[in-house]
Amino acid sequence: MELIRIGVLGITSAILILIIKNHRPEIGLQISLVFGAMVMVFLASRIRTVLELIEVYVNRANISGVYIATLFKIIGMAYITEFAAESCRDASQNAIASKIELAGKILIIITAMPVITSVMNIILDLL
Repeated sequence: MELIRIGVLGITSAILILIIKNHRPEIGLQISLVFGAMVMVFLASRIRTVLELIEVYVNRANISGVYIATLFKIIGMAYITEFAAESCRDASQNAIASKIELAGKILIIITAMPVITSVMNIILDLL
């Protein structure tokens, strides 16, 4: 049901943008950004449920929460980067979108370094 609501809201937003584009083109970007923010807010509660379920299994498996937390930070960073870059592309700012994507990739690598270091140490211990 949630996907149907999001789909209807997306189609409605697109139609609104097409109608308004001839009279006030600058409002189209605002409608697009509001739609994106509404979807993110709507999905936040769903994501929280998934994170709580994963936390239960992490605790049962006695896995360090640091690795899972880092993984979810990286996933969140990827989604935020994509959302920001696509919003810039909607505003015909492809150069800014590319720079946001580059910054996102670099920050993801920096965030992943503790996990990468840990994996490398395990591999070196095995050799």
